Amino acid sequence: MEEKKVFGQTKKQLFWEIFRFLLVGGTATVVDYLIFYLFRDVLLPATLIEGGAWDVCSLIIATAFGFCAGLIVNWILSVKFVFLAVKDKAETHSKKSFLIFSIIGLIGLAITELGVVLLVYIFPEITLFGVTQFLLPWEEWLAKIIMTCIVLVFNYVGRKIFVFK
Repeated sequence: MEEKKVFGQTKKQLFWEIFRFLLVGGTATVVDYLIFYLFRDVLLPATLIEGGAWDVCSLIIATAFGFCAGLIVNWILSVKFVFLAVKDKAETHSKKSFLIFSIIGLIGLAITELGVVLLVYIFPEITLFGVTQFLLPWEEWLAKIIMTCIVLVFNYVGRKIFVFK
């Protein structure tokens, strides 16, 4: 009896692909968060320019730069290590595939940007272990984590269907 296939793979193959996707995603997320922190706290801190508008701009710019750095790392590692069972390797390594991969990423970025900004301003001030921040306010980290989880699922499904068939 033949094992049922999902996305053209056995359940075992799909499990390991998702496992590799999570490892690669974790690596890309670390890069994203480091770049986010670098821009948000060091290069373009909220205190750089007085006024609430700059705070939002700084948050958006930091989120975008972090996301783009993570996207590039994710593409390179996805092509090399994650999506190994593809119909046409040459097609998945093409500029067209990178473009589709990036468009899915940009949609994910838009979802991330909207979610991070909304959540940061919806959350009350969070105090953990008696402090209101760890390098950045806890609300910003929590918003990034929540949106990362949501966009992770979106990215996997979108890239699996449209790029790594």
